Amino acid sequence: MNKKQLAVVSALVGAGGNLGAVIAGFAFYNPIDHPLTPFKVHSAYVMFWALLSPVYYWPEHGGMFCPPVAKEVEGNAEITDAKATAI
Repeated sequence: MNKKQLAVVSALVGAGGNLGAVIAGFAFYNPIDHPLTPFKVHSAYVMFWALLSPVYYWPEHGGMFCPPVAKEVEGNAEITDAKATAI
């Protein structure tokens, strides 16, 4: 993420969250008549995305279980060898 554009990114994420809530409301709660099934479907949706968290990876920041392989030099990411930096 570009640190200079943090406000724009935050605004887009917030607007996307609001739009996502409206879409989820229509997708999960309107078409199903049973009182508990929409909550089960919505919980499966949330769990699916939550379980993807360990997969996210950024070369300059790393991931949940992997170190970064890019070294940031004056705002630009420089790719380095992960084994060389571990020594």
